[in-house]
Amino acid sequence: MSKQQINFEASARLLNNYNVLAQGRQVYDTADAVKAAGEISYPVVVKPVSKKIIHKSDEGAVFLNIKNQTHLKEACRTIESKIGGFSREEKEGLLIQKMADKGFELLVGAKQDPGFGPVTMIGMGGIYVELYSDAAMGIGVLSEKDVERMLSNTRAGKVLDGFRGQQYDRDSIIELVINVSRLMAENPDICELDLNPVIVYEKGYAIVDARLIRDTNLLPPLPMDVRDWKLDSINAIFNAQSVAVIGASRPGTQGGVILKNCMGVKHLYPVHPRLKTIHGLTCYPSLSALPEVPEVCVFAVSSERTVSIFEEFCKLGGKGAIIFSDGFAEMGRKDLEEKLIRLSETYKVAFIGPNCMGVIDNFSGLNTNYIPVQRSVPAATSNCVGVISQSGGIGLELLEMFGADNQNLGKWVSIGNAASAGVPEILAHMGDDPKIKIIAIYLEGVADGLKLMKVGKAVAAKKPVIIIKGGMGGGAEAALSHTASLAGSHEAFKTCCDQAGFYLVEELTEDPKILVNVISILTSQPKTDGKRIAVVSVGGGAGILLADQVTEEGMTLAEFAPETRKRMQDLIEKDFKPEQKAISDKLLKNVGNNPIDLFGNCGDERLLESIRIVDKDPHTDVIIAAIYLQVPLLSEYLPERLVELKEELTKPLIISPRGFSPYVDRCRTYMAEKKLHTYTVPMMKPLRIALDIWKTYGQSFMG
Repeated sequence: MSKQQINFEASARLLNNYNVLAQGRQVYDTADAVKAAGEISYPVVVKPVSKKIIHKSDEGAVFLNIKNQTHLKEACRTIESKIGGFSREEKEGLLIQKMADKGFELLVGAKQDPGFGPVTMIGMGGIYVELYSDAAMGIGVLSEKDVERMLSNTRAGKVLDGFRGQQYDRDSIIELVINVSRLMAENPDICELDLNPVIVYEKGYAIVDARLIRDTNLLPPLPMDVRDWKLDSINAIFNAQSVAVIGASRPGTQGGVILKNCMGVKHLYPVHPRLKTIHGLTCYPSLSALPEVPEVCVFAVSSERTVSIFEEFCKLGGKGAIIFSDGFAEMGRKDLEEKLIRLSETYKVAFIGPNCMGVIDNFSGLNTNYIPVQRSVPAATSNCVGVISQSGGIGLELLEMFGADNQNLGKWVSIGNAASAGVPEILAHMGDDPKIKIIAIYLEGVADGLKLMKVGKAVAAKKPVIIIKGGMGGGAEAALSHTASLAGSHEAFKTCCDQAGFYLVEELTEDPKILVNVISILTSQPKTDGKRIAVVSVGGGAGILLADQVTEEGMTLAEFAPETRKRMQDLIEKDFKPEQKAISDKLLKNVGNNPIDLFGNCGDERLLESIRIVDKDPHTDVIIAAIYLQVPLLSEYLPERLVELKEELTKPLIISPRGFSPYVDRCRTYMAEKKLHTYTVPMMKPLRIALDIWKTYGQSFMG
């Protein structure tokens, strides 16, 4: 077995080197136990040091508050029986500790995560640690700020803050957690560390139990730095003036579709051993026959041919490649993928893929998507959004969701196996690109988590990074076989997002439409600084449901100013006839509450004017309009009038058309074409995330 628990003496030495003071004396017979207890002074605690007993309390092998030799000897005999005898050679013995005073019990633990390296955690400790499940994590060598963030996410942190006036030494615990993170980073063979309980006092703390496990076969995480030559290759791909398509062919083939989609590239070279022309372009039999060395090669041939032609491309002086071809590690051919990597490292030529759909760059015209336009969506007008997807299929879904909502896109990348250029490298490129202001990522697994977090921190400090993560639950094994790169635990990944400053928009498998709607709101609505929401509805039920969702997502319903309520009442009252006064008086009592119900006799003017009134309300930050476009008194011109209204508003207007009839769909399509996006579901979570992003970055993403 590669994993082995370290005995107390060795554990204590290692811990003490990092100023983590584990108390106690390890002995191997009763006589030495009596001697140690006398030197420590009673009362003492006796517990086994044995590989045979892990959960000592559960086995009844921990003896507390022993006050004399008689009770000490009885405890020693019981423990000796439970572990089958003491042995100095096997390090099977006893631990004698001073009986700790009562205090607040914490767990401080750590582990080596396969994708993120050292992960340190803190939370409620003692025998109820599994019951409370109260722990927050931090990755790498932690700072004081990191530990403060961890404590703020736990009940343990609230206690350390001084719950009910009780004071604890919070600073010493922060120092302890930092020291543990440093120990784990500098000793990657320590795969697990548990300090439980750590009893915290007003001054100082006592480590009652320490358990360290060593794994001699543990592989350290990958390096944290993105190599400059890889960034040079990625920049060349996104700014390519000349592109060769290896495997270009007639229409109807994958190589033919890729070539056709790339027709916007300035110098495009089809490469095929037999064809003379394709799509009106001169076709060349090989790379060496081209009139120039292409900056970028796109590969759509077999895996074996890809490897040999990639080597030729590198030797000719090519700059970067996109390898659409599959048949590599995801199909069990790790040898071929490793050969690609060796060639890339040797010649300093990075590639995207293999097993990918490549790149769409609406700035340069490069489009290596192999899906025909008539079966998917045409290239969009360029804007400030960059999308990175580990899955070609989900990447395609996101692309089509953008198209369905008439949203634009700047850059789109399907990274496939990410053998050379992975998420950190593409993220670094988009982070440095001033044209890209928002980055969205679909991710299944990442083997270089520390690199992702380091790059992510730098990028997220400048622009929002929004992530959807697949392969967290039952889909984990499928994700492994799909991309050949799954690594790292769900908990560590969530910690990475928190620590780096990413927006993780799902917990398990939420609809990717959440991500699309976040971006839609950010790029089509004016920035606002608050979370006070006004709900205006033509149809009361829809307004009530939306108001419930507002508060569930942590936003607040606006409390309208008196002048707003008065203007709303005047607006409603003028549409009632004198003979309806009894009814109108009764209805007007609730007019001006939030949500605002505009009643079934609402026409265009009442709806539009109510939105104008709320837009001027000083206590409102966002307007949500729930509209049944089907009702008879709303005209067919309403979508056009809403588009015009949007231009005069100062606050975000989130329109929720209710229902799914063909008429509603036509109205939504018209408004989307005029850049007034509408939302069915999901809506409230994307709005809440967009509001958080506006607050964090303090800038508008429109235009």
